[in-house]
Amino acid sequence: MTSFLINAIRSAVIGCACLILMRAVCAAKISADPGRAARHAGSGTVKQAPAPKVLDYGKLTQEAADLLSKYIQIDTTNPPGNELPAAKLLREKFLEDGIPATVWEPQAGRGAVAARLHGGGHHTKALVLLSHLDVVRANPREWQVPPFSGQIKDGAVWGRGALDDKGPGVIELMAMLALKRSGILLNRDIVFLATGDEEQGGKNGAGWVIAHETNLLSDVGYLLNEGGSISQLPNGRRFYAVSVTEKTPLWLKLTAQGPPVNAVAPTEDTSVTRLIRALDRLLAFQPPIRIIDPVREYFQAMGQLEGGPAEYGDLAKALHDDPEFAKKFLADPRNNALVRDTVTPTKLTGSDETNVIPTTAQAELDARLLPADNPQETERNIIKVLDDKNLKVEIILNFPAASSTRNSPLMNAIAKLAQSDDARVIPTMTLAFTDSHYFRQKGLIAYGFIPLELNSAEEKTINGVNEHLSMKELGAGIHRMVQLLDYMGTH
Repeated sequence: MTSFLINAIRSAVIGCACLILMRAVCAAKISADPGRAARHAGSGTVKQAPAPKVLDYGKLTQEAADLLSKYIQIDTTNPPGNELPAAKLLREKFLEDGIPATVWEPQAGRGAVAARLHGGGHHTKALVLLSHLDVVRANPREWQVPPFSGQIKDGAVWGRGALDDKGPGVIELMAMLALKRSGILLNRDIVFLATGDEEQGGKNGAGWVIAHETNLLSDVGYLLNEGGSISQLPNGRRFYAVSVTEKTPLWLKLTAQGPPVNAVAPTEDTSVTRLIRALDRLLAFQPPIRIIDPVREYFQAMGQLEGGPAEYGDLAKALHDDPEFAKKFLADPRNNALVRDTVTPTKLTGSDETNVIPTTAQAELDARLLPADNPQETERNIIKVLDDKNLKVEIILNFPAASSTRNSPLMNAIAKLAQSDDARVIPTMTLAFTDSHYFRQKGLIAYGFIPLELNSAEEKTINGVNEHLSMKELGAGIHRMVQLLDYMGTH
């Protein structure tokens, strides 16, 4: 990638009648204006740079909404993704404000974009703001508005990706532009990175960047990604859920074979019936309960914020000793997924014709494993439960789980932001997997947290119907992100 030259710090020669402006900074991958420098006063002393300019968040919000609308209109449904036009759109937005950015094309039509806003610290680890360009499918017949229209109405931006993950990406981008425009100089670089293919595991997105653009991350120590947000409880108390780890996928394909028979005289044992019997045995299978530290502490914090139930104080003991509580607790699908592995049949294929019995029938399973669970052992347990030696089992997707320490300058900055927002930070585990694992495996401290406050109804639209982001929360998210970056980069 071509290096960019940046004019930066002003230095002065006292005693002469002129002020000399000189300094060139070269970044190996992506370079940007490192900000304002100190000024020399007539007295010969060095003074601080001028105070940052006041930001108009009303204008920033409208600008962000317009950008998000255009971004949503680029259909990046994965598969196939086709994220390249979206990557180019974001690159142009950075270039308009003088922040150099670059676009990569990992595969034909696939895209990734990165930009870097330089700070003043040469030995301070940079922070990556990560998002993804691709989205899941949307059925237009189910939506109030066309899912790729990007309509701005009723005080919100509507469309697939408004919350996952184009809206958060725009918040990160606009926060960087706001810092540049205001003249705030941080003591560390901020790197924007938006990749494709996240919805299918990230191999042709974040995985590709990790493998092929190593210089981009050579000075990076921290990463902020999706996976957590701000919530308000019924009693009015608020908290920042910050993911320090996440479940890892073990996607399996099951293939059953059967004799070629005619549907007019079916046999008892066909590919379809064998597959159904195996899946029936799997549906009765319940993996063991295991409480990891972030989950235990999450429920302890929920008990304190909500004033109970008392069982949250020692969740593992309550689930073991109190069958009635365990039954009620595990009946909530989210609670159940937080304390054990889950195995869910998601895809079935067989005959193309109603009156034809296929020789091959297939099912795909979405298993989600708790951190530190052994995927090979889990696969063996599933095969044992399926109890059919002739059933072929293949792994479609799996990667190691990874976690981050909660003791870091980034967590301290999030805690300070929460305190200023009358909220509390609660480290937790994300049920979904994200691209964070690629970076955690490289030693980066990565957290899942986007400073958006969402209610339960809004959360249900993520990857669902009528996904939208309110203008009010879009502006608030930008404001909080600017504050967070300021805390992270000036203290």
